[in-house]
Amino acid sequence: MKTDRVRSKERNRSPILKIAIVLALLTPAVLVLPEVHSATASPVNNEMSGAKTAPPPLDSQDHSIQSRAANPVHIYQAESTLTRGEGLQAIIKTTTMTYKNMKTLSAQYRLERWTGTAWVTYKASSSSQTQTSVLYAGSDWDVLAGYYYRVVSTHTAYDGKVTDQVTRTSNSILF
Repeated sequence: MKTDRVRSKERNRSPILKIAIVLALLTPAVLVLPEVHSATASPVNNEMSGAKTAPPPLDSQDHSIQSRAANPVHIYQAESTLTRGEGLQAIIKTTTMTYKNMKTLSAQYRLERWTGTAWVTYKASSSSQTQTSVLYAGSDWDVLAGYYYRVVSTHTAYDGKVTDQVTRTSNSILF
């Protein structure tokens, strides 16, 4: 009778143990599976992602600082970001910061669309202020579905004698 109880308990544990073993074996396989949306330029991925072109090449994101002085003396922060808004809305934000108030502080920015072979300007704008050390500028623009977009911004600081200029390029986003 005692052995019947032991066998009964083993039979009851058996399905739970089998499920636990199956889950333990499947979990590593699920964690190692590649993501569905990779950045390779194959027609299959473009169809799945809704892209009308192959993805743009990855840039090294070099940012240039140019100054008439031997070393840049004004701009210490220059940023441009591109984020997705509601629907097909691209939200562009730029920030320019200098060490002291400038006679003129400006930002010119453009939203570029990837054609499959080149970046072309889709929309552009600019903002400028005087006697300030901080400039925030931005726009919300409607875009076309299925294209990659990025922002290129040029930040300029002028103190009356020396001009510093910084160019930034954001990462691209598929809308």
